[in-house]
Parts: sequence; C-alpha cells; structure tokens
Amino acid sequence: MRRLVLGFVFISILLLFGRGEAWARTIRQGDQCLVDTSEVIQGNLFALCRTLQIKGTVNGDVLGAATEAKISGKITGDVYLLAGQLEISGEVGQDVNFGGAVLRLLPTAKLDSTTSDLMSLSLSTRVDAGTQIPGNVTSAGYQLVVNGDVAGEVSFWGSALEINSSVASDVDAVVGDSQSTGVSQVQTLIVPFGWDVELINPGLTIGDKGVVNGHLKYSAVAPGTVSGQVKGDMVFTQVAAQPDLTQIMQSDNGDTVQLLVGATIHEFAILVLIGLIGMVFLPRQFQVPLRTLQSRTLPSAGMGLLAFIVSFPITIVVLILIVLLLIVPLIILQLDGLFVFLFSGTILGTWGGAASVFYFTAIFISRVIVALFIGRGIVRAAIGDDGSQRIAFISLVVGVLLLSILVSLPVIGIIVSAITAFMGLGSILIVVNNQLRTMREEVPSSALRMKAISPSQRSAARQFAPPMLEEGSGPGMDNLPEGFDWWDD
Repeated sequence: MRRLVLGFVFISILLLFGRGEAWARTIRQGDQCLVDTSEVIQGNLFALCRTLQIKGTVNGDVLGAATEAKISGKITGDVYLLAGQLEISGEVGQDVNFGGAVLRLLPTAKLDSTTSDLMSLSLSTRVDAGTQIPGNVTSAGYQLVVNGDVAGEVSFWGSALEINSSVASDVDAVVGDSQSTGVSQVQTLIVPFGWDVELINPGLTIGDKGVVNGHLKYSAVAPGTVSGQVKGDMVFTQVAAQPDLTQIMQSDNGDTVQLLVGATIHEFAILVLIGLIGMVFLPRQFQVPLRTLQSRTLPSAGMGLLAFIVSFPITIVVLILIVLLLIVPLIILQLDGLFVFLFSGTILGTWGGAASVFYFTAIFISRVIVALFIGRGIVRAAIGDDGSQRIAFISLVVGVLLLSILVSLPVIGIIVSAITAFMGLGSILIVVNNQLRTMREEVPSSALRMKAISPSQRSAARQFAPPMLEEGSGPGMDNLPEGFDWWDD
C-alpha cells in the first residue's frame, strides 16, 4: 500500500499546516453550516457540523467533519473531510481526501488541477460518468466504482472494484471473493443510516466500456470478470480462503482433507507461537486468567462479548475527541507546523498502538488462554499435572491443536472462534479489574502508622487515660470546685 496508510486523512491535515505560511481561517460549527451561493471565503474553511453545504466559493482548503456534506460550489484548494456521506458536484482545485461511509463524485464534479488525486477510506467510493480524475485514485474500503475517466492509476484494497471507463495507467487491486453471497445482508444493515449507496458483489469487474491502458494486477480468491480491454499485462494472484460448507461438500475427499489440514496448520502455527512467547516471557500473566475461566466461565464469556461490542464505538469516539480537542485547537491557534505535526503524530500513534494491543489481545491472546485452559484439563485427566513447565507446554500444544481443528471447520469454526475469544478476553478483563480494585482498596502500611495520637474531639478524648501528675499539686490546681474530677467514669 504505497500511498494509503491508516489515518491518512489526519496526516494530510497536519502536513498541510507544515507549510509555514500565514493563512486566513474561517470556522463554521453547529447543526447546519451553509456557505451560500453569493458568499466568498478567503482562506481555509474549518467545519465541524452535522450538515455542511458549500454552494459558494472557498479560496483555500476545506477541512473538518460532518454527518452529511455537499459541495456544489468552488474550492480552490484541497478537501479533507470526515463524513457519513459526501457528495461533490462542484469544482475542487486540488486533491480530494475523504474518510467516512459514502463518497460520490457526481457527473458535474470537476477537479481542476492536472495533478488532482482522489484518496478515500470509506465503505463506498463512486466516480460517476462524466467526472474526470486528472491524477490517481487510491481507495480502501468495501467498494470502489469508477465510471469516470482516470488520467493516472487506480489502487484499491477492499472487496469490490468495478471499472467502466478509461484508466490511463495501471490498476493494482486486492479484492474479495466473487462467490460470496453476503452483500444483501450488508445492504440491509446500512438502510437505517439513510446513505445513498448500492453495494455491488465482491470481486473485480472490468465492464464492456472499461479500458486499462497500463497493467492490471490484482489478488483475489477467484478470477474477476474482464469484459473490457487491458492493453498491458494482466497478472492475477490467487489467495487462499477458508472454504465454506458448500465448497467442502462439492469437493473430492482428497481436496477436502487438504483444505482442512492447511487451515488447521495455519491456525495452529499462529496460536502456538503466541502461546510460547507468552509462557516464556510472561508466565504468571498467562496462568492467572485460567483460574478465572475455571470459576467464572459464563461471566467471562459475557464480559468478553460486551467488551468486544463496545470497543468499536469507543475507539471511534476517542479518535474523534483526539482530533477535535487536541489537534484542531492547535491548528486554530496557528502554532508552529513542525510542533503540531510531531505532537499530533505522537497522540495518534499512541491511540493506534492502544487499539492494536486491545484487538490483538481480543483476537489472539484470548484464544491462546482458552486453549491452554482446555489443554490443561485434558493433560490432567490423561497423565496428571505435577506443575512443571513441561506439563504447561504440553497442555498448550494439546489445547491449541484441538482448538485449531475446531476453528478450521466450516460454520462451526466461526462459532467456536468467537466463543473462545469472548471467554479469554473476559477472563483477562476480570483479572485486570480485580487487580485495579485491589490497588484502590489497599492502604499503605505507612499510612496506618501515621494516625494522629492527640484527640480532636471531646468524645474521642474520653478514650484516653487522664494525664498523670507528679506528686503534689501542679500549677492551677488550687481552689478547684468540690467534686471536680478530670474525666467522667
């Protein structure tokens, strides 16, 4: 992936402000933001809105986020937008950089510069017929539909790529399985959002009007449909995929065994490697969740399921908050571009690292712990457990082997993989929660020795013995009332 990296939208924003030039800035925020037809904005436009409409002119760049955005006016600079849906029917002077659900360039859309590129990270990106892209198209997501001419090359990573126009240079793509039948279910899931999008089937399609003047290189489970022209070399790289139940039933016995064995070996190698590294370098951390799994199996599965579900919106919300509360204010304050770039890169890198650690734990480490739990039970019943490291390694191998076989089975494998991941993740989270609670409730021993000896209230003073005076009366002891006593009995 030469051009597209995770978070390219934000990096592009930061690089924009590393120019060191003093630009005028206009900020629009609120429920509905409108740049009317007769309005001209000199300088960059920052927008944080629910709906954004640009009908007028922006002599600069447009940066921001919106639930829905429409650009029918003129922008002389670049577009950097996060949005649920963005429609462009006007003019953009430089590049279009989009991150969100749906991007559509309508037939009247125009990119003015001879080097204008289109970059998107989205569910769907569509370039309608009549629109011309002077530079390159780089996209990642579910689908990319190119019905307008592209003067550069097309690079795509996702499920579905369809080209029904002329591409002047190469096409490089990674697409999904054209035999998949889950598009209708996905289409149903996005109906409540109201996005104007129609999903196509996975795979590569070069239509009758499609012309690739350069090379066509793509990777997929099955060959694509090429009805148009490819003037350069066409290179297809087939990738392996786990067979579904229909494929296994239709294949010969030898092919079936080969498919299952290959999938099992792949799963076994990954989980055993992670397990061995964990048991060598973090032996105690791998052992503690096992007791939780044994005593709280169902709560662990429930905790893991809940954590996995809420992790997606939390990750997105945290990213949005980082951008809005940390990065955007620095940009608005016009601080040094290098400082903003380094600070923002550090913050975004920390966020990305934390998210990666969580999902690596949820997908891999959690299943290794469950495999170790299963293997320990089997080994104890078969040969006993003397608590040695050798028995622990044998338990790991046995558990991972059994889990790998189950996960490789069609239909059943998905269910087993999900349940074991939820159980392992839940046990880890329960252990972490217990440790944090212990740390909060623990009172340092030094604090116990620092109790105040002198009483602060009269009721507390009664618990102490009266002061012992030396023989004779001390100062102030003369002429006391009859019956006076130091303390009540």
